[in-house]
This record gives sequence, C-alpha cells and structure tokens, in this order.
Amino acid sequence: MNTSKMEVIKVWRKDDLRLTIYNAYKKCQYKGNTSVAYRFRQNGKLLFEGNDFYPSPLDADDSMETVYSLLSFLALQDGDTDDEYFANYTKAQLAWIRSAKCENLSYFVSYMEEKQARNKQ
Repeated sequence: MNTSKMEVIKVWRKDDLRLTIYNAYKKCQYKGNTSVAYRFRQNGKLLFEGNDFYPSPLDADDSMETVYSLLSFLALQDGDTDDEYFANYTKAQLAWIRSAKCENLSYFVSYMEEKQARNKQ
C-alpha cells in the first residue's frame, strides 16, 4: 500500500507499538462513511496494513474511539472469532496474535473503551 500521498490523520504509540492512520479518501457505497488506511508496527516492523477499515459514522476518523476500534481488530486472537478470520495471516501476524503483547493490547483497549464510555455518561 502506497501511503506516501495520503494524509496522516492520527498516530498512536504505546511502548514498542505504533499505529498510523491515514485518510484513504474512499467511501463505502452502502453505508456512506469513509474508510481509513492504516499501518500497525511493532518494534518498527510492519505487522498489518490496509485501507479497508470503516470507522463508526458516530466517530471522527482521527478520534480515539476510531483508534481503539481499529486496535481491537488488530488484537483479535484465537478464540475471539472464527478460525477462518486468520486464514490469510502471515507467520509474523500469527506469532503476533499468539503473543502476550497482543493479549495485553486487547486488555488495554477494552479498559480504555470502558473508561471512555463511563466518561460520556
């Protein structure tokens, strides 16, 4: 994916993890909301990239809600969804989903989403 001409709209970092979100300028023909492109790295090594994530139409593309929503997909592990979801994962991606770091990220994201929900009440 060539992101050199895409606008960076959000960068999230935690420890050795980095998620960069780009404006993909692409609309879903059915839902009408826009997609974002992303790159997710650990220790500088690219684990995931795509331009196929559609944030909730209730959240801004550069919001923390969008960051946490995307991270929750990137932190899915065995048992969280059907095995077919991981059918096209690379060896590095499979190693990631089976790592303690991925599990810790999943817990962190859940905690932050709950915290944001409480603060909105």
